Amino acid sequence: MLAGTLIAAILLSLLRLSPVWAEPAALIVHGSPAEKRIALTFDDGPSPYTQEICSLLCRYQAKATFFVLGCHALQYPRIIRGLLKHGHEVENHSFSHKRFPQVDKAAWQQELERTEAELDCLGSPDRNLFRPPYSNYNQRFLNYLGHLHERLVLWSVDSGDWRGLDDVAIAANVLKGVHNGAIIIFHDGDELGRRDHKNTVDALRIVLPALKSRGYEMVTVSELLHIPNTKGSVPSEPEHAHP
Repeated sequence: MLAGTLIAAILLSLLRLSPVWAEPAALIVHGSPAEKRIALTFDDGPSPYTQEICSLLCRYQAKATFFVLGCHALQYPRIIRGLLKHGHEVENHSFSHKRFPQVDKAAWQQELERTEAELDCLGSPDRNLFRPPYSNYNQRFLNYLGHLHERLVLWSVDSGDWRGLDDVAIAANVLKGVHNGAIIIFHDGDELGRRDHKNTVDALRIVLPALKSRGYEMVTVSELLHIPNTKGSVPSEPEHAHP
């Protein structure tokens, strides 16, 4: 009887140590407020504007993370390779910009895997970050990403370039909102590939030197969070909460 009780206790402790489902993916909004580092991010590309943005980033020794659409990566493979060559991070933003809470798990899988396959072919290292189109997600999708050891990345500073603002207004949004550990969102494309992003490029001509003069180090999201850019790895840093 005593032996049976002891075995049951051991099995129970093992179950507690080894849950049968993966933990939900971390929801990332910003990095550490103790470090004067920020991450510039660009959604919905690549596009012809991406090359101009890459040149500006190089001029100011800035690194960035590009959350790309698979359908655009197919269209502009040389731009993706150029981003990687210059040390930028290329991550998944889905294949065709669907609203994920409105589609089923099979669609989630297809949207992520098609983009992953395309980025693999273009030589991008293993990825573990995802930004949902329209910032739409739900708990079921977070759990799904958790099984893939992926992290969902939002932002703490919105440039507002998606609203069609002029370059001065975009720059003002960023420079007023920036803070230690900020993740800043810009757009270098759109889901249809039709929008003019010249104002974003011109805003960066204001923003990049201003951020540098304030002493900010501009790094990739993975560098900001001190996580290795390897799928399936577990970061040593604690989870980040909403600001």
